[in-house]
Amino acid sequence: MIFKAIRLAMLAGAGVAAWKAFKNRQGSTQASGSFFERALQGGVADIEAARSAQLRGASAELRRFAQQLEHDHGQLNQRLADAGGIELPEPDDRQRKALHALDEHQGAAYDRAWLRHMARGHASAIRLCQRRADAGGPGAGVASEALSTLRDHARTLDELRRASPRTGAAQSPRATA
Repeated sequence: MIFKAIRLAMLAGAGVAAWKAFKNRQGSTQASGSFFERALQGGVADIEAARSAQLRGASAELRRFAQQLEHDHGQLNQRLADAGGIELPEPDDRQRKALHALDEHQGAAYDRAWLRHMARGHASAIRLCQRRADAGGPGAGVASEALSTLRDHARTLDELRRASPRTGAAQSPRATA
C-alpha cells in the first residue's frame, strides 16, 4: 500500500513537472506574442495621432500625410491582429497623455510637435519590426512586410520636419545665448 502511494506521488510529481515544462513553452510563445501586442499598441496610437493631425494640422501636406498614415496603419494593424489572433487594443494611459500633450499645441507648433512625436514612434516601430524579422518566428512575415511602409513613413516625416517653418530662437535646433 505504501509503495502504491509512493508510486502515485511520483507520477503526480512527473505530471506537475510536465505541466511546468508545457507552461514554460507556452510562455515563450507568449513572449513572441508580445511582438503583436507591442506593435498593435504603437499602431493604434499612431492612428489616433493621425486623426488628430487631420483635424489640427496647420500644413495641408501634413494633413494629407496623416490621412495616408491612418489608412496604412489601419491595414497594418488588421494584419497584425489577424496574424497574432488578438483584438485591436485602445491607446494606453501613457499614449493618451502624449496625444493630449500634442493637442495643447496650435498651428505650426502643433505640426512640429506632431512630426517629432511620429518620427520617434516610427523609429521605435522600425526597430521592433526589424528585430522580429531578423529573429524569425511568429510575426516575422508581417514585420518584414511592414518595414518598407514604416521606412517610407519615416522618410516622409523627415522631409516634412525639414520643410517645417521654424520661428524664434526657442524653436531652432541650437538656441544661441
